[in-house]
Amino acid sequence: MRVGAVFTAFSLIAFALPFETGVFAQEQNEPAEMQIKASVKPSPKKARVTSPKKAGARPPSQRSGGVLAKHLEMAVLIDAQSRSLEAQFRAISARYATVNSLTPGSPYVAGYQRNAAAGNLRNYNETEVEVGMPLWLPGQRDALAGTVNTGLFEVEERLALRRLEVAGVLRDAWWNAQRAAREVSVARNRVATARDIGSDMTRRVELGDAAQTDALLAKNETLAAETELAQSEGAVKVAQVTYMALTGGAPPSGALESVRPAIDIEEHPSLRAPRAALARARAQAELVDATPIDNPEIGIFGRQEHNDQYSTDPSQQISDQRTDATTVGVRLRIAIPTAGRNEPRRAEALAEMDRATAEYERAKRVVLAEIKAARESLAAARRAATFANARLVVANDQFELSRKAFKLGELSAFDLYRVRQIQLEAQRMEANAEINVGVAISRLNQAQGYAP
Repeated sequence: MRVGAVFTAFSLIAFALPFETGVFAQEQNEPAEMQIKASVKPSPKKARVTSPKKAGARPPSQRSGGVLAKHLEMAVLIDAQSRSLEAQFRAISARYATVNSLTPGSPYVAGYQRNAAAGNLRNYNETEVEVGMPLWLPGQRDALAGTVNTGLFEVEERLALRRLEVAGVLRDAWWNAQRAAREVSVARNRVATARDIGSDMTRRVELGDAAQTDALLAKNETLAAETELAQSEGAVKVAQVTYMALTGGAPPSGALESVRPAIDIEEHPSLRAPRAALARARAQAELVDATPIDNPEIGIFGRQEHNDQYSTDPSQQISDQRTDATTVGVRLRIAIPTAGRNEPRRAEALAEMDRATAEYERAKRVVLAEIKAARESLAAARRAATFANARLVVANDQFELSRKAFKLGELSAFDLYRVRQIQLEAQRMEANAEINVGVAISRLNQAQGYAP
């Protein structure tokens, strides 16, 4: 009977452990790079596998080539927050091991052995072995799968939102570098013109057609132009280094982007992320409702006990008799639901849903306002660029006429440099206006949620 009890007690181990081992072996044979693709609430066994690096990517028809797309890929690969989200994606994917498990927790093996120390029982011995496991509550497995699926979906949308944020940083750094490069171009033009006028002024002084003060005025302008050029060249190098730090070494060269067509506001990454958070909060609330108690536990145990005792019946001869018993049974443990356990969890889940809803509503207001402001800014920048171009044409004509008048002795050197300053101001304004149009285009694309 003792041998039978042992085989009975360990029969559950032979049944449960191979199943769990088979599930674990199947999980270990999956490629390490494979990831479960999130959806709102699919069956966990039918969940598709994808790489988190592709999460939140737009369809190919909405993606464009160009330098921004290439540099954005490079920037996302080295972005710390993006890599953290990818690691979080893998961590949440690992929870499918629990969803696909036979039990919500680990099976257990227990046992004890007891001997009598005193009394009328001699050599009393009791041995018990138990094996058991926690059980899924009705609907709990599907609810847990829902939290995993929606959790992965939320991380994917947060990856898409982070990609848009990185694109915004790249756009700002790009236009900072372009603005610095235009300032270098204007400064170089100033130096060339100042040296040309200075040479002409020196020749006129040597011929006695101009005073020495005119030569000093020309030299002052040349030194000022060279100083501005040195400063602007330093600024453009700093801007280029800053941009290359974001992209991992790619310089800000080439053409950036044009105005992209508007997309459905609900497809904006800033709105998709809070919607995904709301879906995950709802799934968590469903899990709380499906888990009103701790998981019940069921176990099978086998007990064997025996002892030696003397017969005390006066009608019988005193003899040593042995008693022996073997017991097999089932043990079940079920917790009782209480408000102290469930109400705080339910309230926390509902509060998370309220927070996600408020975040979505706030994000929608902000996105609509940013798009409207970006469109107004682009229209104003284009109007300003038109006026700046017209002013530069007038300033160039004015300077050419002034130079001719100066050569004919009809205009003083001081008046010539006043006209030259007007032309420089017009050149700077035209360069800034052109850059401002590009900045406005990028900000409109950013506001519309476009990240190539």
